[in-house]
Amino acid sequence: MSAVDQILTDTRRALDGMREPRPADAAAEQVTGEGEAAEGKVRVVATLPGHVQSMTMDPRMMRLGSEAVCEALTEAVNAALADLRAKTTTGANAPVDLERLSGDLEAIQTESLQSMRTMFGALEDVMGRIDRRT
Repeated sequence: MSAVDQILTDTRRALDGMREPRPADAAAEQVTGEGEAAEGKVRVVATLPGHVQSMTMDPRMMRLGSEAVCEALTEAVNAALADLRAKTTTGANAPVDLERLSGDLEAIQTESLQSMRTMFGALEDVMGRIDRRT
């Protein structure tokens, strides 16, 4: 029984270790989000984990003044991040809720140990009965 408990404990420890920040894998780094504003005059590309990779702006935007430029940049960045989020939160790329997974694993461990204790208790009872008959 202690071997199974050790395996489950080690599994939980490994899962807890996954909560620590780690470098993104190559496939994840290739995912980008793109956004634009001002009829395509401002374009932004965002990458994981939510960084702006590039930003391009038609020089004619400068004639509109700083307020219009800032507004267009904000719109393009938000669009790029929204695109990135949409690409990374669907299907197989959905983020894993490690807190919930850890809690589920802990509950499974507790239930499994209780079931094993019950089973071993029943086996000991049966073995005791067999010993008394022989």
